[in-house]
Amino acid sequence: MNQGTLILAGTDLGNHADIPARSLEALRTGQLLVFEGNRNARAFLKAAGVHRDFLCYSEHEERESLEAVESALRQGQVVVYMSDQGMPNVADPGRALLQLAYRLGSNIQIIPGPSSLTTALAACPFSTERFYFAGFLPRDSGARRKALGGLQKHPVAVVLDTPYRLRALLDDAVAVFGPKPALLALDISGPQEQFIFAPLPKIHAPEEKLNFVLVIALNPGKA
Repeated sequence: MNQGTLILAGTDLGNHADIPARSLEALRTGQLLVFEGNRNARAFLKAAGVHRDFLCYSEHEERESLEAVESALRQGQVVVYMSDQGMPNVADPGRALLQLAYRLGSNIQIIPGPSSLTTALAACPFSTERFYFAGFLPRDSGARRKALGGLQKHPVAVVLDTPYRLRALLDDAVAVFGPKPALLALDISGPQEQFIFAPLPKIHAPEEKLNFVLVIALNPGKA
């Protein structure tokens, strides 16, 4: 019995011109469209040139969303999921949808798209052949410093956080790593895109809150 298809569709990082053509086509043809957020959903649909109903998938409404997705998959429908930026399920929601689809025996399709991780690594002037993706660290400064300390053994570490915690993250990184070189990627593919390469103490958070990726060269010679 056909248990439907789940498509995880990559999207842009801030410039809608970067949305993959296959993702736009999936938004036009998929039978159930699921998005991370309402505002971005409307922007993506506008980019695809369609006006359609959709479902928002969030932690607060996860059960209801999963029930709707399960019903659609059991009916053999094509379900398309798109997160707010980049690739779903990479430091973004999507795991529970995948787990459901695998459990049902549904077809899985991934439409690759822009990634803040690989874009930031591409901007690094040091070796990034071996790196550790730490993702989002704890909010508490003490716990965050402990987590940062645990990264010392890796050649290169990649860290994410929300824009309003960048200043605190940089302070903690300096306290733990001292003058290690780092690459701060700001507003990737957006109008204020900037790549800053310098020793950690010389990297400062901008006044405006921008999405970022921090890549720290801990032992780049080992990469």
